[in-house]
Amino acid sequence: MNEFIEFRNNVYDNDSNYIYPLQFLDNYINRSKTLNSKERVVIEQIRTIKRIEQKKKLGEKEIHELYSFLGEDSYTDRFIVDTVLKLFNDEVKQLIIKKTKDLLSQQQHDSQKLYHVLDICIECDIDGLSDDDLVGMLQKYELDLDMVSILLDYLEHFKRQGFKEYLYNLLTLAYPDNLKVQVWSVLESLYSIETIDQSIVKKNIINDKNKVFYDSYHNFLHTDYKFEKQGISILQSMFYGDFEDSGKGNNGGLAVLLKGLGEEISKDSSVSYVFTITITQELTKPFISFYGDEHVFIRLPIYLDPSVSDKFIKRELFIKRFIGNFLKQSKIKPDVFHIRFLDNASKSVAHLCKELNRKLVFTLTPDPHRNMFDGAGHLKELSFKELIEKLNKIKIGDELIDISDGIVGIGNADVKKELEIYFPQFKEEHVNRKIKMIGEGIQLDQSIDAEDTTRFIEWSETNTNFFEKPVILNVGRLSVLKGQMELLKAWSNSKLSETHNLLIIGGDLERPTKEEEAVIDFFEDYVQRFPQFKDRFIHRGAMSNVDIKMLEKNIMKRDFDYPHIYLCSSVKEEFGIAILEAMSIGFLTLGPIKGGVKSYMKNRENGFLIDTSNWETIAQETENYIFDSQIDKEEFKKIQAAGQKTIDENFSINKIATEFVSFYLSVKGEENNEV
Repeated sequence: MNEFIEFRNNVYDNDSNYIYPLQFLDNYINRSKTLNSKERVVIEQIRTIKRIEQKKKLGEKEIHELYSFLGEDSYTDRFIVDTVLKLFNDEVKQLIIKKTKDLLSQQQHDSQKLYHVLDICIECDIDGLSDDDLVGMLQKYELDLDMVSILLDYLEHFKRQGFKEYLYNLLTLAYPDNLKVQVWSVLESLYSIETIDQSIVKKNIINDKNKVFYDSYHNFLHTDYKFEKQGISILQSMFYGDFEDSGKGNNGGLAVLLKGLGEEISKDSSVSYVFTITITQELTKPFISFYGDEHVFIRLPIYLDPSVSDKFIKRELFIKRFIGNFLKQSKIKPDVFHIRFLDNASKSVAHLCKELNRKLVFTLTPDPHRNMFDGAGHLKELSFKELIEKLNKIKIGDELIDISDGIVGIGNADVKKELEIYFPQFKEEHVNRKIKMIGEGIQLDQSIDAEDTTRFIEWSETNTNFFEKPVILNVGRLSVLKGQMELLKAWSNSKLSETHNLLIIGGDLERPTKEEEAVIDFFEDYVQRFPQFKDRFIHRGAMSNVDIKMLEKNIMKRDFDYPHIYLCSSVKEEFGIAILEAMSIGFLTLGPIKGGVKSYMKNRENGFLIDTSNWETIAQETENYIFDSQIDKEEFKKIQAAGQKTIDENFSINKIATEFVSFYLSVKGEENNEV
């Protein structure tokens, strides 16, 4: 029996779903054998939080205990704030006011603790700070950008005027653009435009890089544009990347999917608008872009600390309020909210949805669940940091299952069975009937303009010799989990390097993230150490979806004894948009056996599933299929044609969009569709 799955089932108790996530978190952490004294303190704090939640009541003693822990760990901070808000009532409000005043009376304030105290005050509508308190904090913490942001939020929420000069001063500081936009937004919220010195605003905010965003943002907020049309409206959150930056940073296939899916869904006569929101740190593109008339892409300028690994956990409630204020200001009233990740930003959207009394749809995947155990089914011994990060995601998933109105699983009935293994909640009929299995899809009839064609031809002509052999292609964001480094080693250490050239596409070459830079450096170093592969391996930065399709079609025009291969080297893929794209063009596709690819790829029928754990398994299993399986050229062609047929018949974006619309309508209750 798998220890992780057994443990999940043993902890789960359907009579105490309210406390189950923290119960599981506490019990799992307690099994770790490598904890130090500080980490054990965190465990004791989690036990205290669980005990208080089980009592379902906050008194002065409990508030003192919870507040005493604040500021020590970002994850317990989040759990503490969640607990206070869950158990908040009028009696508790008076205790929080008293506790806040006690904290402010102290000479020294821990900024991490103070941030969450202010967060609670805003959420509970407790305006307990004097003008002197606010002035002192604005001055003391002007270099703590999280604190500046929450103080601005406080001023705006409680309509606290009298701080105009302090706000002007903040604009002169070397803040990132999105924080300056927040200062400007607070000024416009608290004061009439006529009384704001626009010269200070323009001088200190607008520059050549952000002018397009600023003008778009300003025009939208000051134009009486109404998103009013018959039909339901859907808001879907992305939070990772941008439609225009696919393959860069953490921007993967989801951007390609949501761009096409949103546009296709918005064409349905029962749908008024699809709004896709993301958080942008680089204000270089318009605030709002339209894809078709009714798919609206919105880039929210929310400051996130780039130095922390989990950027959302501390800022969860701020994100919720920011999105809520934007929707209110722009008079956007989504009927259905759709979230797709187990993170605190998605959780913030879920809670906003419930506050607005709207319907919540949640795409559920067993990640990180399937990575909590080793090959033998034993619990992995993880570092405390990695463990609590993963368990926070598991906790979020359990909470979202409980509050969602509809759950989407990616794939078919086989994938649903896998979900049932990892989520014991599925045993309950009220949870099980929420679930709808829907695949992902791609645009099969995408138009290509002359400019795209010219740009592609220029690149391909400079690499003519490279395409005189069959190609192994890999497309996606650069990441350790995407396996590109393992793929390069697998190719170069196998017969594949004799028969095929290797082309890897992905990554931001101009402004790489640390992870992208590490992968790029590995490629460059590898070719320097093994110069015989210099002209047979190409790494190219991220390309547009249109350019990739042209490249794939051009590659497939050339026929060789061995087939062109698309090899997805990811440790796991929930579905694999890039795999679908390659199959639709006619590549022989190889995908990871771990994840959702097996829901549509069958060995030796329309592709091949391989173990992508490391370069040795990638090399061995790919060689076995290509060279040692006694499959001749004609059979490979039949497998490739079957792959194309699979996509054409089952995974066009049109078909998938129809399934989503039907599900959204059933969740909203406008049709009696079966869920």
